[in-house]
Amino acid sequence: MNELAYNPRDQFLDFHRRTQRNAFMVCHRRMGKTVGCVGDLVVRGLHSQKSDARFAYVAPFRQQAKEIAWTYLKNMTEGICSEKPRESELRVKLVTGAWITLYGADNPDAMRGLYFDGIILDEFGDMKPSLMGEVIIPCLADRMGFMVLIGTAKGRNQFFAYKKKAEEDDAWFYKNQKASDTGIIPEAELKRMREVMGEAQYAQEMENDFDAALPGRFYADMINTMDEQGRLVYDEHLYNPHQKVHVAADVGLRDSTAWWFWQPRPDGVAVIDYYESSGVHVDHYLGVLHDKGYDYAEIWLPHDAKAKTLATRRSTMEQIRVPSSVRPDIYDGSTVLPVRLVPKLSIQHGIDASRMMMTNCYIDMTNCANGVDALRSYRRQWHEHTQSYSDSPLHDWASNGADGFRYLSLVADKSLALVSDAVQPLQSTHMGRVYPPEGQGYTLDQLHADRESSNWRDQIIRI
Repeated sequence: MNELAYNPRDQFLDFHRRTQRNAFMVCHRRMGKTVGCVGDLVVRGLHSQKSDARFAYVAPFRQQAKEIAWTYLKNMTEGICSEKPRESELRVKLVTGAWITLYGADNPDAMRGLYFDGIILDEFGDMKPSLMGEVIIPCLADRMGFMVLIGTAKGRNQFFAYKKKAEEDDAWFYKNQKASDTGIIPEAELKRMREVMGEAQYAQEMENDFDAALPGRFYADMINTMDEQGRLVYDEHLYNPHQKVHVAADVGLRDSTAWWFWQPRPDGVAVIDYYESSGVHVDHYLGVLHDKGYDYAEIWLPHDAKAKTLATRRSTMEQIRVPSSVRPDIYDGSTVLPVRLVPKLSIQHGIDASRMMMTNCYIDMTNCANGVDALRSYRRQWHEHTQSYSDSPLHDWASNGADGFRYLSLVADKSLALVSDAVQPLQSTHMGRVYPPEGQGYTLDQLHADRESSNWRDQIIRI
């Protein structure tokens, strides 16, 4: 057997010698964490005594896994594989019979139901938080496999939560490697990087500062402020059983559907619950609404929920409004749910409304942690060609939870005014509309009426 083509850096020796089952490493850019972790998988695959051992490297996207880790894996295993690398499957088989496969968190079903003796999760902060409980932990359970979380600082997301856990729990291997400590990158180069990147980005990327300003994030700064002010509530439930519950949902089929539940309170809004699922139909969500046991005041759906489907010839709105037509097993024929439609405002209006809502809302973190993770991670698209962020949000796992909160923010206060930046009222020549003076704005009922009577979205001014 040929010699392993991997010579670890001194900074990773303690990682390779660890005895803990779980490991956490936050590393500065260009430290070589991906190379180190791929090397760790190969070494453990060669020394595994388990029959048909399986190991996995997981990146946020499968294409990303291929681009950043596949060449490293093939080079390290050259001469120690029992067969040619399987390019289409991104898989190698070692002479010991152990398999090492690359996966993307964007397709969790590719791992669901499998077993693994070890998994590396690279840039775990960019993955959907529910991946851990729904897929990763079950895959490791029966073989007592190890897990390694690696990444860079990107705000107080799920990666940050595991950082705090690993710091305090001796059952975890923990390593925090800053550029100023490792000595891997020369001081002169670090100085040049700081000048080019700016202080905030340098602190995040090179010094592992989780609280540095996050470029491109819509709400991360406000979520951090809410946490500091005690409005992310961890130690008590906010639900008031003597009060009706309002709901807003971003309904989808192929994508996840996110549901936010809230109640008004004297000092703002109490967000009491959150639910998200994907690939299921209306009957599933009607079951969820029933099992929650809340007395519903209003159930707000997106504007396109009134469109009829070819399969049922009924709209999502109609099916939820008369739930017995879909779930006669749990709803009787007299039940009519209070469904309403959110007016079709621009995404930017909804984002502005969400930021306003975050100044006076409280969130039950026991029930809404996944939703808050989505809000933290919701970000703008990055254009490599122009090296700039666009005004449009990136569509990823965080979009659905953020869209649902956007609908909540637009309707939580029915008299919420959506005021333009314009100081003077504007006269429209299209339909003879007159925009109200600053400070008056529109009520939700007016928005509904305006939407039905004219294409006012082309006329409205950004907040």
